[in-house]
Amino acid sequence: LSGASLFFAFFGFFLGRRTDVMASKNRRLHHEVLTDPLTGLGNHRFLHERFKIEFRKHRTSRQPISCLMMDLDHFKRINDLCGHPYGDFVLERFASVLKKCIRRGDLAARYGGEEFLAILPYCNKEEVRIVAERIRKETEKLVFSRRNKRIKLTVSLGAVTSYDSSGFNYRQMIALSDRALYDAKGKGRNRLIQTTLRIANKYFRGTNSS
Repeated sequence: LSGASLFFAFFGFFLGRRTDVMASKNRRLHHEVLTDPLTGLGNHRFLHERFKIEFRKHRTSRQPISCLMMDLDHFKRINDLCGHPYGDFVLERFASVLKKCIRRGDLAARYGGEEFLAILPYCNKEEVRIVAERIRKETEKLVFSRRNKRIKLTVSLGAVTSYDSSGFNYRQMIALSDRALYDAKGKGRNRLIQTTLRIANKYFRGTNSS
């Protein structure tokens, strides 16, 4: 009887160990699926999964939430002059700046190419401006050298904030921040543009805000 008990004890131990290993492997695979391999930030899928969650919290808590879209200025020129591997190095450096500049609890993702997006829960219009300006100024400090040429990096940013009465959904927030980013590019780059509720209502007139 004691031998049988010992057998089942060992069997249970190894079965539990195998379960733990499989669970750890599944967590690692899930992390890889949601992570951009170059920058270590979230990827496009991560962005949409987490934004849905954070936007539901925003609706429940009635606290503001902000969305910040960023695009590196003249990045194609860096790739053309220095090659894509060096361009990847620049993207990695910017991702490090972004991680350092956002607040604890904020979420950052690579939206695609040289575009990045940050989700800032419990963040109003004034607070997102502070974060955005911190990112912009820290990016300006980055100077790269390649083939005896000095390359400076700047970033354009577009932001939108949703309050309880805004009537946005998270996809509309992404679209609005992208539109604001486009305006920042058109007004000279290396700057932040924030949308207003009046512009947002005009832009999304007639759309479903659920």
